Amino acid sequence: MAIVATPPAPAQAAVARDGTSSDKAGLSCWAIKQDFPTSTDGVYWLQTPKLIAPQQFYCDMTTDGGGWVLLGRGREGWTFYYPGQRTPGVIRNSPSGTGAFAPAALPGDTVDALLGGTRVDALQDGVRLRRAANNTGTSWQEVRWRFANRDAWSWTFDANPRHGLSSVTVNGVNYGAGNTRDWSFQNGPLRIFTYEWNNHGWKKGFSYGSTMAGASTSATSYLWQNTTEGHPIPFTQVWIRPRITSATYDAIPETGTAATTVPPVVSNATTPLSWGVTGVVGGGVGEENLEVQSLGILGNTIYVGGKFSHVQKGPNPAPADKVNQQYLAAFDLATGEWRSGFLPQLDGQVWDIQALDDKVVIAGEFTNVNGEPNTAGMAALDPATGAVVPGWRTTFTRAGGLPVKVKALDRQGDWIYIGGGFNHVSGGNPLSSPVWAVAAARVRVSDGRPDANWTPHFDANVIELDASSQGDRVYFGGRFSNVNGQPANSFAVISTATPAALVPGLGNWLPSTAAQARDYRQTVREVGDKVWMGGAEHDFQVYTRDNLTRVAGHITRQGGDLQASEEINGIIYGACHCPEFVFNDASSWDNTTGWSNAHQILWIGAWDAQTGKYLPNFAPSIDSRRGDGPWELLKDDNGCLWFGGDMNRGSWDSGSGGYQWLGGFGRLCGTDSTAPTTPGNFRLTGTSGGNQLAWNAANDSSGAPDYEILRDDRVIARTGGTSWTDSDPLGTHKYWVRAIDDAGNRSASSPVLKVQATANLMQNGASWKWVYDGVDLGTAWTGTSFDDSGWASGPGELGYGDGDEATTLPEGTTPRHWTAYFRTTLNVADPAQYEELLIDLIRDDGAVVYINGVEVGRTNLPAGPIAHNTPALVGYSSNADERTPVRFTVPASALVAGNNTIAVEMHQNNQWSVDLSFAMNINATLP
Repeated sequence: MAIVATPPAPAQAAVARDGTSSDKAGLSCWAIKQDFPTSTDGVYWLQTPKLIAPQQFYCDMTTDGGGWVLLGRGREGWTFYYPGQRTPGVIRNSPSGTGAFAPAALPGDTVDALLGGTRVDALQDGVRLRRAANNTGTSWQEVRWRFANRDAWSWTFDANPRHGLSSVTVNGVNYGAGNTRDWSFQNGPLRIFTYEWNNHGWKKGFSYGSTMAGASTSATSYLWQNTTEGHPIPFTQVWIRPRITSATYDAIPETGTAATTVPPVVSNATTPLSWGVTGVVGGGVGEENLEVQSLGILGNTIYVGGKFSHVQKGPNPAPADKVNQQYLAAFDLATGEWRSGFLPQLDGQVWDIQALDDKVVIAGEFTNVNGEPNTAGMAALDPATGAVVPGWRTTFTRAGGLPVKVKALDRQGDWIYIGGGFNHVSGGNPLSSPVWAVAAARVRVSDGRPDANWTPHFDANVIELDASSQGDRVYFGGRFSNVNGQPANSFAVISTATPAALVPGLGNWLPSTAAQARDYRQTVREVGDKVWMGGAEHDFQVYTRDNLTRVAGHITRQGGDLQASEEINGIIYGACHCPEFVFNDASSWDNTTGWSNAHQILWIGAWDAQTGKYLPNFAPSIDSRRGDGPWELLKDDNGCLWFGGDMNRGSWDSGSGGYQWLGGFGRLCGTDSTAPTTPGNFRLTGTSGGNQLAWNAANDSSGAPDYEILRDDRVIARTGGTSWTDSDPLGTHKYWVRAIDDAGNRSASSPVLKVQATANLMQNGASWKWVYDGVDLGTAWTGTSFDDSGWASGPGELGYGDGDEATTLPEGTTPRHWTAYFRTTLNVADPAQYEELLIDLIRDDGAVVYINGVEVGRTNLPAGPIAHNTPALVGYSSNADERTPVRFTVPASALVAGNNTIAVEMHQNNQWSVDLSFAMNINATLP
């Protein structure tokens, strides 16, 4: 009797990517609609290689052939923030209706991922706006924006200069070119302006013109107006239709994926500070009349300098919590509490602070500190009391009766480098003779004595400097035109070697304006092999250190100059009075063209310090009293970014229901950029209902992470537990698992877990020839030529004593026979289509398995030759032991094409055993 193996199905069938589940995510709404034409409007799973993991989105599968993905929707109050607005779940679950009036928009990174590498200006259908055309939402206007030149996504439709449009189509009629800020064919239904407007209560949206009828102040009107101004803002949906139908996913190595982390950008949210500084001594407005101009950190104290008049606790202090303390104060670095014992007395503002090992050096416009002599413009203070440190002196003078302004300090080794407005410097103990040093000098860290051999001469004030960490040079920025009689337009690089000469071989930097009096430099920072500089007009640029070759540049508008910078973990932050837009890769403020994209910048921007790429997800929630913004940035050892200026508002505090109060300065602390640990013991626990996968939990500093399951070349699911079942495995697969935290940091994955598709060649109920008569058959009975025609036959399970046998063998009387013999024939057309045989044997007690006369496995029997009376090693006493199959994995090459003889001898442990069991199931793995 022969068993014929059924030819196997393909090892891996194609996935039906209809978007109905995460493992069936489509490349785009368009791809789903093309492959499954009956798809209706609704929520679908989408995934591109750039999206990494499948996510759910709302798809319009009806309009103009369908295939549109919803990016955002809402009425008035759009922020146009690149990080998005509200949550993706709000967008897909409430795509329309009055419940969708509060604007929500996908993060820009998500939109770029949905584009899958397609440029925005290459979208065949442009960007689609669906605007309500009446106040009941029963009539709609269809707009198509086609961009003239835009590589990646940006939400700043209100940017000025404007995002250019090559065409604007309304309800199928092309009205020619335009822009996203304000397009108007006529001032009614054929107008779209996106910028905030005072008559709208400073709310943004996709506004109509003044002649558009039907506007209402009603909360349920699809055409909203603030009062009676007209220009209604309609409920609007924003869609794109990337026509992506194919993509290549990188193959995952069997060792797994490496850990990945998000850019280590500080948080967009401020951490609360109870105290601050307020008021401006003598009043006045403008850049030299700000609460905070400088910050310094020593130990667990932050020192704040500027032109403030008071220290103050909270926005509405009790009388005892508002103290007259001018120009300089100290606060606890962790809690923000005012250190009331630090009480220096100055008569002018502080421009810079340099913390030394056991003292705090300050620089500014003061003529003395605590009435001490020789402290004009600079002094070293006791960090606890503010007393002038004995024996440490530096003092400055300036010709023509002009006030001394020492504006910049930076330590390098044994020297403090100094810049500002002065002509002579004396210092040390005893006090040295005056050294002629015009606008720049260096003094010893040990006692403040100036170096008489290092005396560069600038023809105008230095505003900022940065002493290279490599020790060979110092960068200067300011309003000067010459250094040491040589041309140096607002920026100079001077050797630290005497006699303070310009470093040769450097190129010229590129001013952003032709107005020479308006191209001064206010900030400079060396980071690795790059040099960042910024100032007027409104530019922030990066150059190579070795020869000053321009790498990238950025222009801020409508806003102001770059005025401070700081680097943390490879990210450089630039501060400015610029709460609107930054135009990346632009070089000219006079004529801001040729930019690659425009994004929001909110007082502080973040850039990759080496590539110069702008990081638009950093958009801190802070505000400024007069609009002058932060004039100082400083990092602490905890990775927090401190900022100071005329800052008066921090982030929203949900607990109090209001914005945090800032007294001149604030801090933004680091976000989570550490990957979780790798999940351990990734394993297959079963195949009932699919491939059952499990793993040991990973650890993460932010709490319990989620897990991404990867199959073959992509992520197919995300779960919060430590197990998951691939309910539709569709054949042979490779799996990995990795942890992901809320910030988007991913652990390294597990090594591969291979789960192969199988074809069943034999089931437990297969028919066998058998003999159980106590006769020693020797060894020939296992071969292909043995004549078993006289044997009995029957289906499995075969045996006696348990009551579940399909074929009962004669158990006889005790002592019983030692061995039962079984044979069958398995017909396999082509063994090469299989990799391995998975032989699952039910046995009681011991057994040897042969294929075509060759032993391929034994269980519960000793090594060496097996005789007909060799007892099994163990007698199984529990039903579970007897019913649990033993698996043998055998190369499929053990089979031949055609008939194969499978032979099994089953041995009892003793001749008084009450039962005997035998059955066999054979699966074959597919390549």
